[in-house]
Amino acid sequence: MTPNNLTTNASPLVTNQPLPPDQISPKSVLLRVVQLKYIAQRNWKILLAMVILGGVIGFIYDLTHKKPPIYNASILFNLGGGSSGGGGGLGDLSQLAGAFGLGGGAPDANIFTGDNFLIYATSRPIVEKTLMQHDTINGKDTLLVNYYIRHSGIRDKEWEDDEKMRSFYFDRAKTPTEYTKQEQMAMAAIYGRITSEFSLKQPERKSSFIDISGFMEDEQLTATFIQKHLQTIEKDYQSKQTKKTREMYKMLQDRVDSLARKMTGTESALARYMDQNQQMVVAQGKIQESKLTRSSSYLQGLYYSALQSADNMRLSLIRETPLFTIIKPIYFPLSLEVKATVGMQAGIAISLVLAIVVIFLRETFRSIMQE
Repeated sequence: MTPNNLTTNASPLVTNQPLPPDQISPKSVLLRVVQLKYIAQRNWKILLAMVILGGVIGFIYDLTHKKPPIYNASILFNLGGGSSGGGGGLGDLSQLAGAFGLGGGAPDANIFTGDNFLIYATSRPIVEKTLMQHDTINGKDTLLVNYYIRHSGIRDKEWEDDEKMRSFYFDRAKTPTEYTKQEQMAMAAIYGRITSEFSLKQPERKSSFIDISGFMEDEQLTATFIQKHLQTIEKDYQSKQTKKTREMYKMLQDRVDSLARKMTGTESALARYMDQNQQMVVAQGKIQESKLTRSSSYLQGLYYSALQSADNMRLSLIRETPLFTIIKPIYFPLSLEVKATVGMQAGIAISLVLAIVVIFLRETFRSIMQE
């Protein structure tokens, strides 16, 4: 066998075969690490300068876009339903309905159940009733909606570019039907913002406790709005829950007043007749006196019966009125939440990525020029 044959037919055990394309040798890894080291040494100034520049830009952004602190206030209360289904209350209302010929049972005062109350309490009509109330804030009688415009931040954000809205105020408390066009626009913007600044929720689904919370930029505004809104909800909710009973009570009270007037007139007529005919012996005169006496007694019976029914209705109205019991009121000072700014961190991260891209392009161009 010739030496050439020995060379060409070398043992496969000592032959250098190339690595598969999906594998990396330790040597190539080491070479890449060394190459990255040289790249870093050549471009560290660019990397450092861009990172510092990005951090400075982010820091300036944080200073110019600093978010105000948020004050948190909450009230935990219990909503106790009115007792309209008890035996006494139901009986009284049934008797009253029968007295008026209505033929029905007690009115159902449980209008709102479950999550309906939470939706109702955050609805626009109820929020507007709260904002259109006066309260003493910092020793001054203030319309709450105007205090909200001044201290909520809406003028510096939503109305920043509208000079007319920035100087806008409500001249007095109004109902929605009295709003001007500009007032309608202002209230729409206020409601759109304020719905994200307070909430109602049940801490536990199986409990009757409800938590009303507010988170606004002004401490006094947060506390005042939450307190006034709970009062508005209580007053309006009780009014709606007892609407039927109050209407029937008013009808009954009108009947009592009418009977009182008729009874007084009949008694006066009887007294005058008796004064004018003290020595009467004629039978026809006695009959007239008997009629007046009978009418007076009949009206007295109706009056006292209606008066008793009115008292029963008043008790039923008290039983049906929902009871709002505050479990945990607002405590001062309110908890303060300061939102952290991320402009500087974002600037450093973005500038780092851009620096890597710039270095990659620079090294690519340098490699092409060398070739």
